[in-house]
Amino acid sequence: MNSNPKELGKFLRKRKRAIKNPQKYQSVFEENQTDIQRYIDKGRIEFDFIVQENERLPFLPWEEFTSELGIPIDYYEMSAQTALIEQNKLCTEMLAHSLGYAYLKCIISYFTQQRFVTRFDREHDGGVAPDSVFYLAMAVILQQPKHASHIFRLFEVGYARHWVNRSKSHIGDCMILLFDAANGSKSMTPIVDGFAYADIVSDWNTQDFDRLTTHLTRLCDDQVTQVSAPPSKDFFEFNNMNWGFTPYAALMLLALRAQHGLSNPDFSHPGFGNVTQLQPDAPVALVEDELLSQLLTRIRAQGFDEETALQA
Repeated sequence: MNSNPKELGKFLRKRKRAIKNPQKYQSVFEENQTDIQRYIDKGRIEFDFIVQENERLPFLPWEEFTSELGIPIDYYEMSAQTALIEQNKLCTEMLAHSLGYAYLKCIISYFTQQRFVTRFDREHDGGVAPDSVFYLAMAVILQQPKHASHIFRLFEVGYARHWVNRSKSHIGDCMILLFDAANGSKSMTPIVDGFAYADIVSDWNTQDFDRLTTHLTRLCDDQVTQVSAPPSKDFFEFNNMNWGFTPYAALMLLALRAQHGLSNPDFSHPGFGNVTQLQPDAPVALVEDELLSQLLTRIRAQGFDEETALQA
């Protein structure tokens, strides 16, 4: 049980208001659809400023396209969030739409972060948005191990190199390190002092349900606290319309355990309801809608190749 009733009350009020977020974002989403179609038609982004070319390694047209990809990611995720609030059910179709665009964004981000060093002789610190970690969680929750491993490449290489623009939250660090503990090299270490969830990462495969329930409760409690906190607390991945009202970290932990054949407790939380029952019963494939399909065709014609990008 959340130890602070005022925080829980504030969280639940914000949660109720979040139902209207897709409606508020609709015009932004529709305008962005037009921008994506314009890129498909013309093969480039029309900037209001001159893009400085790099003599060492010229920019490919699709490298600067991640901002446009972020809008459908957010729109479909907040639509899934609204469905969860209203129906107490994970809307896997909307999450699969979101993940379709998120997957592409992560591949492009990895490619451009690697090339940044060649271009400018330094790392692009903070070049990856903190909410990108939730893309990894979505892939795990939707039971898409190949896509999850490809997304994880961004963090496997970039986390220790400070590519991720971290807030004061440790929840994102936890999700990265949980994936590494379950499916990675098992050698990654936190880059933040006083990492709050070292015990959760080391216990990810525990058979002790009481201990696991304590861990799940703490992840959910901390998310409630951070979503409820004012912007000055610097939990900025939770200070927008997305990510706050779905228990991604707890669901990811349960999903990783299920992937490895481990049983899970029937876990509920006052801020999120029955979390265990939110897990999909079967894998849910990414949705590649017509616009995304056309976009992929265009950028592949311009040299984009998923496998090559992941080897950059």
